[in-house]
Amino acid sequence: MVRLSMGSLGAQSSGKIINMMTNDVQTVDHLGLDAHFLWIGTLETIVVLVILWSHVGFTILLAMIYTLMVISVQILCGKVMQIIWTKRVQQTDLRIKLMNEIVKSIHLVKMYVWERPFQLKVERVRRKETFYVILKSLMNTVKIVNGYSFSLIFFLIVFGLLWYRRAPFNTDFFTIAFVLISYLRHTYLHGFATSCVNISQYWVAVQRIQEFLNAGEFNQQKMIVIENEFNSENKLTVDIQNLSSTWESSSFQLRNVTFSARTGELIIVIGSIASGKSSLLMTLLGEMKMIGGAVKLNRNARFCYVPQESWIFSDSIKENILFGMEFNEKKFNESIYAAGFDTDIANFQYGDSTLVGDNGIILSGGQKARLSLARALYRDEDIYLLDDPLSAVDVQVARHIFEKCILGRLRSKMCILVTHQIQFLKYATTILFLDKVIKNIIFFYRTKIFLFHCHNQGNQLASGTYSQLHQMCPEFKQWTQTNTNNPRLDSSSASDTASQLNSSPTPEFVTQFSLFAGVPTSPETEKLLVPTTEKSVQKQTEEFKRIGSVSGSVYLRYIQASLWGVLGIAIIFILFMGTSVLTLFTNWWLGRWSNAERIRYASKSTNVNCTIENHSPIRNMTMNAWFKKRDNYFYTLLGFVLLNIILLFLRTILYFLSTHIAARTIHNQMFSSILRAPVYFFDTNPIGRIINRCSKDISSIDEKLSETTYNFIEAFSNIASTISFIAYIQPVSLISLIFVGTILERIRRFFSPAIRDIKRLESLGRSPIYSYICATIQGIPLIRSYGAQTMCTRNFSYYLDEHSRAFSLMLTMNRWLAMRIESVIAAFIGLLTFSMFLVHRNLPVSDLGLILAYSFTLMGSVQWIVRLIVDVMIQMTSTERVIEYIDLKPEESSTSDQLVILPPRWPIGSIVFDNMSFRYSDDSSWVLSNINISIEPGEKIGIVGRTGAGKSSIIQALFRMAELDGRILIDEIDTKQIPLYELRRHISIIPQDPVLFNDSLRINLDPFGEYSDIEIWSALNEVQFKFDLIEGLQHNVTEGGSNFSVGQRQLICLARALLRKNRILLIDEATANVDHKTDEIIQVAIRRKFIHCTVLTIAHRLRTIIDSDKILVLSQGRAVEFASAHELLSDNNSQFAQLVAQTGQREADYLRHQAKKAAKSRK
Repeated sequence: MVRLSMGSLGAQSSGKIINMMTNDVQTVDHLGLDAHFLWIGTLETIVVLVILWSHVGFTILLAMIYTLMVISVQILCGKVMQIIWTKRVQQTDLRIKLMNEIVKSIHLVKMYVWERPFQLKVERVRRKETFYVILKSLMNTVKIVNGYSFSLIFFLIVFGLLWYRRAPFNTDFFTIAFVLISYLRHTYLHGFATSCVNISQYWVAVQRIQEFLNAGEFNQQKMIVIENEFNSENKLTVDIQNLSSTWESSSFQLRNVTFSARTGELIIVIGSIASGKSSLLMTLLGEMKMIGGAVKLNRNARFCYVPQESWIFSDSIKENILFGMEFNEKKFNESIYAAGFDTDIANFQYGDSTLVGDNGIILSGGQKARLSLARALYRDEDIYLLDDPLSAVDVQVARHIFEKCILGRLRSKMCILVTHQIQFLKYATTILFLDKVIKNIIFFYRTKIFLFHCHNQGNQLASGTYSQLHQMCPEFKQWTQTNTNNPRLDSSSASDTASQLNSSPTPEFVTQFSLFAGVPTSPETEKLLVPTTEKSVQKQTEEFKRIGSVSGSVYLRYIQASLWGVLGIAIIFILFMGTSVLTLFTNWWLGRWSNAERIRYASKSTNVNCTIENHSPIRNMTMNAWFKKRDNYFYTLLGFVLLNIILLFLRTILYFLSTHIAARTIHNQMFSSILRAPVYFFDTNPIGRIINRCSKDISSIDEKLSETTYNFIEAFSNIASTISFIAYIQPVSLISLIFVGTILERIRRFFSPAIRDIKRLESLGRSPIYSYICATIQGIPLIRSYGAQTMCTRNFSYYLDEHSRAFSLMLTMNRWLAMRIESVIAAFIGLLTFSMFLVHRNLPVSDLGLILAYSFTLMGSVQWIVRLIVDVMIQMTSTERVIEYIDLKPEESSTSDQLVILPPRWPIGSIVFDNMSFRYSDDSSWVLSNINISIEPGEKIGIVGRTGAGKSSIIQALFRMAELDGRILIDEIDTKQIPLYELRRHISIIPQDPVLFNDSLRINLDPFGEYSDIEIWSALNEVQFKFDLIEGLQHNVTEGGSNFSVGQRQLICLARALLRKNRILLIDEATANVDHKTDEIIQVAIRRKFIHCTVLTIAHRLRTIIDSDKILVLSQGRAVEFASAHELLSDNNSQFAQLVAQTGQREADYLRHQAKKAAKSRK
């Protein structure tokens, strides 16, 4: 997987990979368990038919043809099942992919109140998946009826031919034929049919695995031209000439990029959104396909990549930074200090041992960016590719990172920085200015015309130093007019430094700049130097494992979820018993017929039994009377066989329909419960753990549990009817049966607890595998840039070995059980056969034959049912695990009598935080403490503070993502008394992390179908969404929105908010990844569209919120300041004034002017 190219990886959805690693691989594993029936059964069939031929000659020929037909039908069923299985796994892939997307983005789903449409979407896919499962069950029904009716139809054909020819036959033939055909049916036809099904599934699985293994692989050597030697000055160089590249799965192209760089140089890449900035970095990494030009660099050059969307895996902060490297305390502390992450780590309860969860769920966007940057710094590579790490942090932290990291720690490295922070451009050795190729598209919709400026191509507009571009490139000058005032790193030396950079042909500013000569240790970093004790290590939350037997309530709930519940199971059980009894009567009737034939044609004898038979009415019948009696035997047999086949079809179809309804019901209940679980559940449970229940456990319920339970009910009904028959004919045989049953039950009791717990361990062992797969898929480019493929493979092998230990032990224990059961059965059959000839000489030969044949069958059934009881208990652990999720406590905690009925026009927009404190769980620390502020309807509030200060938690509290202390009043109504659906539906959110789902653009904007196309196009036009949408609103969005840039995804999220038209809007760093010009356009659109709405805006760009009615300054979860910007700036000691001052003198003057202007406009 870590070797796949990005194009190949894009073609393999996460759902397909997870499904392949679970169900497909297990299908291949299990093939060997049944494949031997193919050659063993063929040999046994030949032997059985030869023996029967020796008794009845050519009469057996038609039965042999029927046997070949049965085998052909089984093979045909296998091939049809292969086609059905292929369709089914495609739907399973889609369902798992959907669930994976939804679980990863559950915060957004809850904020948008999209649980219902996504639930319906998953249920639609599940219905299609179940449809193919039902089709497979229909073929399975044909297979089962074909196999289980084989002996009956075989005897019907043989006895029918003998009846038609009026040829006599004897009891010896019936006894031999009954034993052999019964044995053949169990050992060959059942095994052969199972093998056909397994081989069909195996073939599908192998084809899917082969397709995955043959997918195109990442090969940097083919994409980049390599130089062998360093340049004359022994410095690393990168020389790019007319570079053009494209994505395999997208029409976007990056064209004609030319620049060169050396060790110690800083290259800053700028441009509007979707102009190809990130694509340039991906091309350098070899992830994007080159279609022209050349990239030359030294052979031993090593890249270090910091992605725009931080990749954080579920582990401690420390392990995320080390990423497989040895721990060096000094180097570690220098890295976190340079990344500005030391203070945050010191504030965590467990320090660098804090577990961050999947995707760094407990971290803010800025903290994720700084952790990712610290990881890169710790590796100390040659070339650093930084994809806009400054957009996620505030001004103060951005300044710290630029000074201490980019101009300090990386002063001796080659650094290519993508950024929208144009205040840092003067410090670049070279500025690479990219822009998009624009084309105008006129879109007509009904009576309106929309003009869109669309593009699918990025192009280099210019490159050079800041002064060169400012003089020679009008577009650059215009692009930077939005922020011409650049803060200085140092008031006394910044201008000198800039002039040096701009004048020197081979800039050396990084060697002259000694901002990071010996990294100072901050007080926060000092705290980290204290040796870690056991108490300071946060423990990973373990998956809950039940002990003991599966509760009876689990069985009951599974039955209740099936067709007609308990009544349906009772009807099915009656049908099973009826079929078994009817089969027994059919065989008894055959025995009676063969006994009559024996009496009719037996020779005279002086034996007592034979003397009685000599005077039997059958022997003294006329030929016509005898033939009429034979007709009666045959037609009764024919009726029994036909009725038996009908009952077989009815019971099998009804059973599989019932179990599939149960599986679909349980699945839908589980997913509905997951969607309504509190956010804390997702924060403490890795995605792989949840997907494990949705994939492997559901698959077990669909397939294994259904088939195992069918076999159990059948075996039970066969045993019950057989024991009744034997007890009726020869009650003494029950003693030995009871003795054998007691021994087998003791073996089962000894075995069951162990195998049950091993199965639970095996299920638990799958979760880390799924989590690791999900995490690795998201971080492939970073993993490859760090050369960590071997480490990831080794870690995956560790998790796989841990799972295999339990899996192999489970297989070994099953063999242990089989050996002991078969030993007991073999001993019993030997004793029974010996006793039959000593004790039961007076019984009719046909009855003796039936008793002996049914004893063999009974012992096979007893052996089978002991294993089935264990298997059912094992498979029910999957149901138990799914029901655990069904029983999850929903996040809505208010009772119905506490909820209020909202006014028709609610809300107007007033918000009051009344001594509000907020935390994400009962055992976590407070992230917000004693917030007391009041917001009037229609007010615009800007929220600022250092990253991790609690800004995003304000939004979480408003949406009641966790229960809070104190109150939040919206229009004087406590949010605790408002139904969650109504509360969240009336608040719009533009999130910090823009999330898109794999569907059409229209569904991503309007999943409920509430808005017309013209409204959607208008919203896209308002946010200046510029992209070549060939299919319009039906344009496909790939998984995670990967075919859009991060900035474009944020624009789509803005369009969502414009469509909803709520009176309360929350904006969480919504324009962090767009350029300043686009930011201003968007802000104008927001102000115009939400002029009468209450707007809370979190922003690191102070220009975005400087004209807000009030500014809320947060520090360590407390509201330290809340007033207008002008009022806060009047006090030079205020924290907001200090934030403004850190932007630079000219920018600060501009911000003060804007704040004053805004204050005057409000008067």
